Amino acid sequence: MIRTWTRGWRGALPLTVLGMLVFGNTIDTPFHYDDLHSIKYNPHIRSLSGVANHFVDPGTFSSRVRGYMYRPVLMTSYSIDYALWGGEAGGFRRGNLLLHLVASFLFGVLARRWIGTGAGMAAGAVPAILFLIHPLHSEVVDYVSSRSDLLVAVFCLACLVVMRATQLWPLPLLYLGALLSKSVAVLPVISAALTFAREGWVGLRQDRWRHGLLVLLSLSYLCVLWGTRFLTASFDKLPRSPLTEVWTQAKAFIYYLWLTTSPVHSLRHRRQLPARGLLFSAIAMLPYLLIPLNIVVAEWRAYLASCGLFLSGVWAWRAASHRWGSRLRPVGIALCLVFASLTIDRNDVWASELSLWSDAVSKNPASLRPRLNLALAYKRQGELSAARAHLQEGLRLDPNFAEGWVVFGELLHAAGRQTEALKAYRRGAALDPTMAGVFHNLGNVAMALGWTDSAVVHYEHVLSLEPNFVEARNNLGRALEDQGRWSEALTAYRRCVADSLYWTNTDDPVGGAWFNRARAADHLGYLDEAFSYLEAQRRLADDERFADTIALSARQLERLEQR
Repeated sequence: MIRTWTRGWRGALPLTVLGMLVFGNTIDTPFHYDDLHSIKYNPHIRSLSGVANHFVDPGTFSSRVRGYMYRPVLMTSYSIDYALWGGEAGGFRRGNLLLHLVASFLFGVLARRWIGTGAGMAAGAVPAILFLIHPLHSEVVDYVSSRSDLLVAVFCLACLVVMRATQLWPLPLLYLGALLSKSVAVLPVISAALTFAREGWVGLRQDRWRHGLLVLLSLSYLCVLWGTRFLTASFDKLPRSPLTEVWTQAKAFIYYLWLTTSPVHSLRHRRQLPARGLLFSAIAMLPYLLIPLNIVVAEWRAYLASCGLFLSGVWAWRAASHRWGSRLRPVGIALCLVFASLTIDRNDVWASELSLWSDAVSKNPASLRPRLNLALAYKRQGELSAARAHLQEGLRLDPNFAEGWVVFGELLHAAGRQTEALKAYRRGAALDPTMAGVFHNLGNVAMALGWTDSAVVHYEHVLSLEPNFVEARNNLGRALEDQGRWSEALTAYRRCVADSLYWTNTDDPVGGAWFNRARAADHLGYLDEAFSYLEAQRRLADDERFADTIALSARQLERLEQR
């Protein structure tokens, strides 16, 4: 047994080299989409001392108040990455690549076991290589937020590897890891179905205690989800009715089957590998019929399920090789080269926000979300006319797209067209009154137009929706100053400084709250407090975003010292 594992781990080295070659062009690409709120701007992952909070507070999943997910193992992995690499996107993507390599190795181990040890080492090596380089799996490395499905796959595959190990303890530990990474882990059903397909009731009786333990852990996990209010919060956010959700997600299965292009085999022959592979895939995809999903198709959701489809494909290839023998080898090598080339090409799509969302729009021009994100990408690059063009097309397709109106208002605001921006923001707020950002924007336009009373109302509403919206609290202080309410303004600035953890949730230079607090304290005669916070500005000296306020602080400090 030890010699078998030693040979297996030696095979992991060339697999690792291959993975680095195929995915080398994606490591240094930036964060994308949900990566921003769950990783880049998430203050909860910035200290290993806060890891325990991931297991009791679903709110640590995101910098947003509405970001509410119970995935403590996932968040712990982010905290570890942040401790190792800081906020560097490449560090997190290296973590995804490592997990993909582990999953590929485990899949190779299982494939060799299911195909038959008499088939030689290639029975495991070839499936592992195909799993590693297939373009269907490029997204799980390129998109850091898909790590939850990576972790579920790694833990579930490891569980299947140790299912009948002499020692029982690794099985529940690994399954807990899967459950605490994402709630789609359905290992008990997969394991029981595969055992029954291969060995019938005899096999189920043999493993009854192991399957019973997995079911018990699943029930305990559901109790935890209920206790953390995650279940009720998830179903409150269902984008569609439950029945519509099932039929909508069922259509996505066709897309996943098309992507992998694996053969279909009759389930009447349940003991044969293709049937077991299809059974594996169908069960692994079942959770996505029920859980609330705003986006119908995402390739990372098929990551674990694809194991079954790859098994069916490997079986078909082996059947063909028995007929044509070594003449198929050049075809197999060419196919691997094609897969690797396609994956490298897909990695290039993720090189920037602009290339990613341009590709998405070209493939689905009628989809609103990609158009919004493409417009934002153009906006960040200063190409405002291109951003407006894509937003206008999106709003033509769906005039009730609330976020589209908000971004359109931001573009108008940047162009100095305040009255038109105000109309766009109001329309967005009417369509979705839960978006804190749109009310912040309304407050900013009100300030620009000199409507201080209206600005205060909007900023206070923002903070009622999202108390940690530090920019809104800082701007509220400025509006209160304009009204002569210096004491309330100082209170707002003090809260901003107390919430300094959340300053990194944005690219805006909100560090000016330190200077604002010092200025308000000076105005009210609290000179010690003013000195203290002007000095504190020096802590931000290396951050270019705060250069202007640091310069102001230095001049103000000189004036105070001359008194």
